[in-house]
Amino acid sequence: MIYANKVIIVDDHAIVREGLKSLINHEEDFEVIAEAESGTACLEMLETSLPDIILMDLKMPGISGIETTRLIKTEYPQIKLILLTNYDNEEYVLEAIKAGADGYVLKDVKKGDLIEILRKNIQDQAFIDPNVTRKLFDHLKKTIGNEIPASDRPILTQRELEILAHLTEGLSNKEIANALFISLDTVKSHLKKIYQKLGAQNRSHAAKLAIQKRILFT
Repeated sequence: MIYANKVIIVDDHAIVREGLKSLINHEEDFEVIAEAESGTACLEMLETSLPDIILMDLKMPGISGIETTRLIKTEYPQIKLILLTNYDNEEYVLEAIKAGADGYVLKDVKKGDLIEILRKNIQDQAFIDPNVTRKLFDHLKKTIGNEIPASDRPILTQRELEILAHLTEGLSNKEIANALFISLDTVKSHLKKIYQKLGAQNRSHAAKLAIQKRILFT
């Protein structure tokens, strides 16, 4: 029997919620257990029902999706949280990461891709929409050094930086191995060293630290 990961959809537009619910409930490994039209409503739901993953709109009446994310992650860090939005502004992406989001996806994502992103996220793989990654990287290059002194950044090898970059793009270990033409065991060995150097607990944590500490752009 396939375990159905529990999902809550948070969006102030009913038609969006219905579309996402229909898409997700079509998959055996996911089940939408609740919908909320605001961040406040979502927080109230969590008092009685905890999901495995939340799909959260960015801009809604009342508290924003980013602020709601921050509150949820503080109280329920085990819940995976993906921001699903129309906004590709790099500042929003950075704020989402700082708030603890496990993913940032634009609403024009293909249906099949969204399901795969959900599955990867459940497996602890962070995801940033490729359409905002370039903007985000360019923004970080311009601001490099403003927050994290170079002396405070972990020293990674070139290969470790390459693997970390692929990790932040949401690639699996196998996909990283194929992209770099190295073995799966080699990828795992490098990831272990990366986690140690960053003080990261897992893939998602490492991806967040990579961006927060600006270490991909030294």
